[in-house]
This record gives sequence, C-alpha cells and structure tokens, in this order.
Amino acid sequence: MRSDPSTHDTAATSQVHKPKLLLPFILILLCAIAVGFGIRYYKNRPEPTTEVAWKVYFSEADGIESPYSLEKRLVHRLGAAEARVDAALYDLDAAPVADALIEAYNRGVQVRIVTEADNIDESEIGRLREVGIPVVDDGDNQGLMHHKFIVIDEQYVWTGSYNTTYNGAYKNSNNVILIDSAQLAYNFTQEFRELFLSAQVGKPSGAFVAYPKVSLNDGTEVFTYFSPEADTISPLVKEIQAAEQSIHFMTFAFTHDILGSAMRDRFKSGIDVRGVFEEKQVNNEYSEYKAMKAAGLSVIVDRSSGTMHHKVIVIDAETVITGSYNFSKNAEKRNNENLLIIKGNREIASAYLAEFAKIVR
Repeated sequence: MRSDPSTHDTAATSQVHKPKLLLPFILILLCAIAVGFGIRYYKNRPEPTTEVAWKVYFSEADGIESPYSLEKRLVHRLGAAEARVDAALYDLDAAPVADALIEAYNRGVQVRIVTEADNIDESEIGRLREVGIPVVDDGDNQGLMHHKFIVIDEQYVWTGSYNTTYNGAYKNSNNVILIDSAQLAYNFTQEFRELFLSAQVGKPSGAFVAYPKVSLNDGTEVFTYFSPEADTISPLVKEIQAAEQSIHFMTFAFTHDILGSAMRDRFKSGIDVRGVFEEKQVNNEYSEYKAMKAAGLSVIVDRSSGTMHHKVIVIDAETVITGSYNFSKNAEKRNNENLLIIKGNREIASAYLAEFAKIVR
C-alpha cells in the first residue's frame, strides 16, 4: 500500500529536508570566503602608480650641484625602496649611492649586489659588506660583469650606460631609462638571481627570459635580451635592416663588423645614417669609424672633455636600442650585458635624439 506523504513522521521529514536547508548555507559560506580572499588580494596589491610608465635621464657634466644628476636621481629612487633592491653594477665608487643602499638596508629593505671581480675591492663595496649587505662578484669569468641595472621592489627597472661612479654621473655622457613594469622587473630579477647564484654555487646562467616582449600601459613595447647567453646580434641587425628613414647612434665602442655592415648597407639604400663615436675608441683597429667614414656615412668623433659612454641606436625616430651593451663581439659573446629594444614610443626616441643633437652640435 502506497503511503500518503502527509503521514510521514517527524524524523523522516527532517532527513528529507536537511540537505535542502544546508545547500543555501554552504553557498553563502563559499561566497563569504571568496569575498574575503578578494578583499585580502586587493588590499595587498601594490597601489597603481600615478607616474608615467617610463622616465629617461641623462648625465649633466659638471652638474654636481644640480638636483637632476643621475646620482641624485638614483639616490632619490633608492630612498623610496620598500622591500627589495637587487643591483648588478659593473662599478660602484659613488659614496652617495653606497649611503643610499646602506640606509635602505638599515630600514629593513633586502639589498643584494653583484659586481665585476675587477672592482670588488672598491672602498664603497667594502662599506656595504661591513654592514652586512651581501655582495658577490663574477669570479674568474672570461668576460666582464658589465651590467648597470637595479631592480627596485620587483617593479622598477633602472638601466642604461651609467656606472655608479662620480665620473659616470658628472663627467661622462650617459643615459638611464627607468621603467615601471612588474614583468620587465621579473626579467631583470631572474638575470640577477642567476648571476648571484652563479657566484655563490657555480650555477650556470641561463638564457631564459620569462617576458621577452613587455607592453607598457601606454602601448610601448620593450624587448629584453641578456648576453652572452641569448642571441643579441640577430635582433639588432633585424632592427637596422627594418629602418625606413633614419638611423642615429652614439656609442662608446663600435667594433662589431656585422652590425657596421648592416648600417652601411642601409646607407647605400638611401637611409640617413648618422653617428657619434667616443674619441678614445676610434683608433682601435676594429673600430667601425674609418669604414663608415670611407663609405660616406655622417659620423663624427666626440671631442668633449668627458667620455661619450652611451650605447644607443635610434631608428626612424621611433625605436630605441639601449642598455649596457657596447656594439662589440665581447658584448655579444663574453660579457654579461643587458639590451633593450624599445618600440612604438616617439617621445622616448625624441629624448634620445635630443641628447644626440646636444653631443654633435
């Protein structure tokens, strides 16, 4: 005999309806947990920067009293560091920069340094070590640890031709680009870690770049390369061959014949090619200066009292190539270097072209 549902006892009724009552409660609980995680995530996220995604700086000869020197700009940036500073510096003899690193360390910022073995005995490096900042060098590496980059709070990348020395800031012609990008910072942090670990445990450095192409919030594209592990000459030649109107370069050392030949070929094709060489380097038997001059390119020698230390190419007033990378086979095959190819930003290119005009006038 089929039972009437209305005659079920109380116990039976509770067993039938308990899951239905629990389901809304579980859903509410899950929603509350999700909201909690969301609040925690957004609370801990870095505040969005109100700055532009990049800034370009140039050295000011004899400008020690200027608040806009590369040294003082770097000291200011280090003063704002909150969590971490990883610095790969070929040379560090600037006391104000060492002071800023020590001050950051003393306020709880994790500070680590990699430097060139030839410069490990600098007095300012000694001061860093005395307070407990870990400093390593590249040992007996055949090439140079030639980087000049700093990663601040895994968000900001400071790189260019500027060695952290008095001459680098106040005597020589140098450039720095500061880029606000967590992805680019990750690329440089990985390079730093590889160098740091290699110095400590002999781990070989790899060529992997997590974000080979980084897009900034203004549409600028930044391509990252590290030598000697990665192929650096092919992308350089590719950019030269793609030039449609103009190529401007200013370089401390230009001895790479493949790159020089690519520029001479573009000149023969009607591209306006102009360049400035450092005076100390033009008599190098491998310098591209004489070959370019003989081919009719508009190239000159810098005659200023300081060193013309840039490593920059500007293509079609839109693409900028910069970093620590001299245009040489040593930079390609032996040294630890960084090379950025920055595309799609005429404002950045304009800044470097203004520096070019300043040097050649």
